[in-house]
Amino acid sequence: MATSSGAKITEILLETERVGDRVLALKQELINLDRRRQETREAIRTVQKNFPDRDGQKVWITVGSMLMKMPRGKALELLEKDAAQIEAEIGTLRTEQKVLVSRQRDLEHETPLRGFDLKPLSRAELSAIGAAVPRV
Repeated sequence: MATSSGAKITEILLETERVGDRVLALKQELINLDRRRQETREAIRTVQKNFPDRDGQKVWITVGSMLMKMPRGKALELLEKDAAQIEAEIGTLRTEQKVLVSRQRDLEHETPLRGFDLKPLSRAELSAIGAAVPRV
């Protein structure tokens, strides 16, 4: 009987380790995506600020590992699309990370983190609150 409980403990420890490793991997992915998001934001700002909207003006941008010259408008559109995709990926990873942290705390028989699963209010919810609360 002792071997089955020992095997169960080993399995719980292995699962805890797997979940912990995945949490750390997600954290590194989030750091890399945040770095990409900041670089994309800087690129958008540089194109907007340093290259005024002239008819047919082309700018150089990096797409993956290629350097391309394309019209300013198309470059901005591509950069903004990339920024939106990065934001979506970050949101997905953060949601997954919250689930994994909760799973790890369950495996460790610790109480769930309070407030860790909170979500921000949407614009519609904020405007509804603003309309309901009297201004002083």
